[in-house]
Amino acid sequence: MKIELNGITATFTDRDVPALDDVSLTINQAEHVVLLGPSGSGKTTLLRSILGAVTPQSGEIRVGGLDPSSPGDLRTIRRRTGVVRQGNDLVLGLRAQTNALLGTAPTWGAREWAAVLCGTVPARYAARVDELAERQGILPYLKARVENLSGGQRQRVALVRAVLPEPQLLLADEPTSGLDPVTSQAAVDALRAATDVTVVVSTHDLSIARQFPRIIALRGGRVCYDGAELTERDAEEIYQGTAVVPA
Repeated sequence: MKIELNGITATFTDRDVPALDDVSLTINQAEHVVLLGPSGSGKTTLLRSILGAVTPQSGEIRVGGLDPSSPGDLRTIRRRTGVVRQGNDLVLGLRAQTNALLGTAPTWGAREWAAVLCGTVPARYAARVDELAERQGILPYLKARVENLSGGQRQRVALVRAVLPEPQLLLADEPTSGLDPVTSQAAVDALRAATDVTVVVSTHDLSIARQFPRIIALRGGRVCYDGAELTERDAEEIYQGTAVVPA
């Protein structure tokens, strides 16, 4: 899904400056992009705006040609989007396996609902759930309730849930938070393997950012870098505040 933002400004009442300040950019269909920047730079707000969870005060957003401010369009956008959020928003009391399957719930028929409620995996998802779980190193924990998993294990369950439905758009907010280097790399590999999918990932990790073909950096709610090769000097300017923000 192609993403188009034109002059987006989003301001929250508890902040003196906009969370997003006149942001314009285009992310093409099947493009893989990483959002970089210090805390409070606007990365999460940008992702939430794409998903219709934040309504900008001005500007226009189109996701696959659809308008997130239109309820009908928003439902379509969300059906086509896989999301990994900070904190992973898993359903406590349910097994990891069930949480992973929830990403596909809009497509379930009566038999599949019955299967999930009985603790089994619908046949059409069984092989893929196991494959994705094995890649993320959580196959042995699928029967465990998520509250009994570590934070890193929960994050990997959330990643499997986002990827399982084979969405047209993947949005991931700090998807490697709480993961060790090996499992962080497995998470990045899972996102980068979605070759026909538009992928937008926010991160603070420069080593992860450099694995994406396009890096968009934000500072103070504005785009201050948009390119493919991020040097140490670029990174220093972004995080120390000396990067030139386009007028």
